[in-house]
Amino acid sequence: MTQQYSAPPGPEWLQRGLARRRFLKWTLTASAVMAGAAAGGFLWLRRSPLDRQRIPDWADELSPGEFLLLDRCRRVLLPTEGRDLPDTETVPVVANVQRTLSLLAPALRQQLSQGLGLFDNAAVFRHGSRFVDLDDETARDYFDRWGRGLVLQRTLATVIKQLVYSAYWRDERTWPALEFDGPVSDRWGLAYLGNAPMPEDDGDVQTGIPE
Repeated sequence: MTQQYSAPPGPEWLQRGLARRRFLKWTLTASAVMAGAAAGGFLWLRRSPLDRQRIPDWADELSPGEFLLLDRCRRVLLPTEGRDLPDTETVPVVANVQRTLSLLAPALRQQLSQGLGLFDNAAVFRHGSRFVDLDDETARDYFDRWGRGLVLQRTLATVIKQLVYSAYWRDERTWPALEFDGPVSDRWGLAYLGNAPMPEDDGDVQTGIPE
């Protein structure tokens, strides 16, 4: 895989989304359930042949389990074979995700790490193996079922997809397939002004759709 591609500043969508869903409480509860099941005899199922795989030196901010999960997700969620698109090694998807995760506050980063581990290991209960060992069709079905599941499952599936998709499509080598010629702010030389402050709450429901 190639070197990291610079991510845009501030994953505010990720920080807001996880905090809003009380991610810590749910991941701790779910992880405790997983630990209890493992103590009852499922622990051996968490092993994977991929655990012997050497992790690239550049992935030093990801745990081995996180790297294996994200590497599997980019293959499952971005099947570029036979399409006029750069593959997900030419575009360093996992390196881009690592860059995004490095911008998270430490507590939130730890919570997300727990969630990624839960997503990977929960596949044991239905399939007898971790997510990283599922074939492509089964892995996509797993994402679909989590997308229709409990709030925690939907949250995790959505966050992982957003991380992987944004890590791929932010790379300008993917833009020609979309007939996208880049941000207008770059073409017009507009200065970045940062994030606008949140509006005061006046009791009315605000939307992003102009009237």
